[in-house]
Amino acid sequence: MVRHVKRKGTLYLPLLLLIVMIGLLTIHHAGKERDLTPEGSSRNIVVTEGATGKVLRVDKTDSGYDVHYNEDDRLTNLQLNETLEVTKKETLPVELSLSSKFWAKENIAIYIDKNELIHYDRDKSETLDNEVDGLAAAENAVYYWKKNRILKLDTSTLTTSELAQTDLPIGGLFASDDTDGLFAAVVKQEDLSFDVHVFENNGEKVNKTYTFNLPSLSGELVDTVDLSRNEEGIHLIYTTRQTHAGTVTIRGYYNLFTASQEEPTFKEIKVYDTFTNSRMRVVDDFNLVLTDDGPEVTLSARGMITAKIESWNVYKAKQVKPERWVANHISATTSISKSHQYASEGEIFWLDYKGKNVKMMAVSDQPVLVQKAEEYQLNDFVQGFYTGISSLPYGFILLMVSVMWIAPSAIFLFCISFWNEDAIEQKRSWVRYSAIGLFAICQYYLMQQFFTPMFDRFSPEYLSFPSYSIFLPILIVLLSALFTQFVRQRQWSLYQEFGYFTMFNTLIIIFLISPYIV
Repeated sequence: MVRHVKRKGTLYLPLLLLIVMIGLLTIHHAGKERDLTPEGSSRNIVVTEGATGKVLRVDKTDSGYDVHYNEDDRLTNLQLNETLEVTKKETLPVELSLSSKFWAKENIAIYIDKNELIHYDRDKSETLDNEVDGLAAAENAVYYWKKNRILKLDTSTLTTSELAQTDLPIGGLFASDDTDGLFAAVVKQEDLSFDVHVFENNGEKVNKTYTFNLPSLSGELVDTVDLSRNEEGIHLIYTTRQTHAGTVTIRGYYNLFTASQEEPTFKEIKVYDTFTNSRMRVVDDFNLVLTDDGPEVTLSARGMITAKIESWNVYKAKQVKPERWVANHISATTSISKSHQYASEGEIFWLDYKGKNVKMMAVSDQPVLVQKAEEYQLNDFVQGFYTGISSLPYGFILLMVSVMWIAPSAIFLFCISFWNEDAIEQKRSWVRYSAIGLFAICQYYLMQQFFTPMFDRFSPEYLSFPSYSIFLPILIVLLSALFTQFVRQRQWSLYQEFGYFTMFNTLIIIFLISPYIV
């Protein structure tokens, strides 16, 4: 019976060991998948699929959310409840380009078509103005411009009033999302610099609060402006876009305008990822948000979401120094997450691009969704298995190095067989343990180079205990010897025993150590 178990063990024990180690690898990475969810937030929830372009507008309502996006070249309205479930979907006969600016509320929309300002309301379209160059949508108003004239459309009464004029044609108009009547106009000057005019519309009166000039450096163009007011003053960020040799570089700048300040001192928004503690240089889609803790910026950036996975995701960054903003990721997908919309402090929507498949996704701070996020889900284990298996090729690095710690023992056995053949044939204990001891010494010293800060940071707790670099090589050798002892058969030679010992040792290192060394 014992002989039968041992005979079968030569096959089943390595297989069982393999299954256990893959299971540990999967569980570890499944936990990492679960922990990608920011504290106090839900998982990344798929709201709907089939979106196109960059069009997305989200407004929070008493019962949930009023969402508009582009689907099949038509403006589509979704009504969501507080748990992000679709309660109503309606496609409006409104054609929008892939990056159109518009204002919308349920089945009402205001947009530009062929330089005409169009109002759509329940199957009825009406032209409100013509020769319109562009618009900026606020919560209850639409600001638009015609050459150098700035006008405002009241969305409830559809009445238009002229607010201001500039010396030269306007290049862009930007309205505050959370401060009523606050907007900015960007005007390109003849010297290729940009003038930014900040206006406040309080009732019937329009005040030009600030005007400042932004020089254009090496083709750097002002791309977007976002602004908001609180008791401190007006917070303003602007982004620039620079193209060089086909590479587009986006930069963001921030300044707080106070009542006594005349000349702005913009500081570049340098974003640092909390996961890697390094600066994120590939950024886009800056949006300013004012919270009780101060100004925040939501943005899209390319960064690491796990030790080995880098992708475009949505981040939220807080200012800790004038030029240092520390970012935590909101989305955690392996595709491209951009075109985000801020609904409230704990609720952000975005579009997730993966080839032609575009999903609308969101996170929420609703207690029901947050509680669900803390539980393991099937997808955690699926992604954990995929991530774990995909990290195994790094084991071949250790496999090549392992030849270096196997070689001395193999040479030792060869020399003993040449000078003392009887010791090999009679399987003397001193030969067996000398070979294992030589193997253990070489492996101990060579493995130290793999116990790097990365291993310490990303390996599970059962591998990164205190003094693990001393005890792990010893434990691996002892386990390999124990497993070999269990499956060893009487007729085996020392070469066969040593072969099984190195096999167990190599399996443990590849599946237990190598996934965390690179």
